[in-house]
Amino acid sequence: MLEVYCDSSYNENEDSYIGCTVLRDSRQIHQSTTKVPADPSSNLECELAALNFAVALAKIFSDGEKELVIYNDSTEAVKAFQAKGPEIEKEFSESVARLSFEYIPREKVRQATADSLSKKFPIYFLDIPTFEVESFSRREDILSDIAQKGSSVFYLEKVEEKSTNKKTCYRVVIRSFEKILSDELLYLIKKGGAGTQVKAAEEIRKDLDDPKIRSSLEARGVRLENSYFLLTDETWGLRGTDSRAHSILPSSVPHRVICDEVDRSPENLFRRVERFR
Repeated sequence: MLEVYCDSSYNENEDSYIGCTVLRDSRQIHQSTTKVPADPSSNLECELAALNFAVALAKIFSDGEKELVIYNDSTEAVKAFQAKGPEIEKEFSESVARLSFEYIPREKVRQATADSLSKKFPIYFLDIPTFEVESFSRREDILSDIAQKGSSVFYLEKVEEKSTNKKTCYRVVIRSFEKILSDELLYLIKKGGAGTQVKAAEEIRKDLDDPKIRSSLEARGVRLENSYFLLTDETWGLRGTDSRAHSILPSSVPHRVICDEVDRSPENLFRRVERFR
């Protein structure tokens, strides 16, 4: 069986990109990033281009497989290709018994890879260390550490009233179990290119490496060392695979990256922490 996962990133007034990954019998055999042809005017146009590119890759890599499956995370685009699936299937050799187009959520690991590839500069190609992502759901050591030792937890919030169609505003929230220690650092990030979350993390890391900013935060009780960076919906794009992610904290600072796979909200974390006071 041959599987192709495809995704696109629509960047208004900038180049838009397609990411694809190809698997044969569940083993990855190809990854690629390519520019969306012409000048797309919408996200749907990009997703349709991604599916066309996936079909082209399927033709290149199909080698006697009876079944070909192409995945995308746009229901509208998948529906369009499902309608013309029988026509496209005729373009393949007679050995192909079935070609299908299926929807898959972006959070699934293979689709997440395609999504990262579509960001022009995939996050796992950047020369930045990644950290193991630890689930705190059943980790008493993590929860008790935050509850009893006053460890600082960092996460981002999207500031809707300051965000626009072209830029996203993020607030860095730093808190202990007891209270919010800082929520004044704001970052207005242009959408597109390498991805807003990737660019936001890069700017935040630089600031947290600034001695003046670090000193100001420490005066408020923020402890950078042995702190936690909480992955939420606002920073899920920093997660490159099932178990690794980039952080908003400098790699020189000892810290851990944590998440919950289902409920990614900060409220979920601190509800669980409360049991260990």
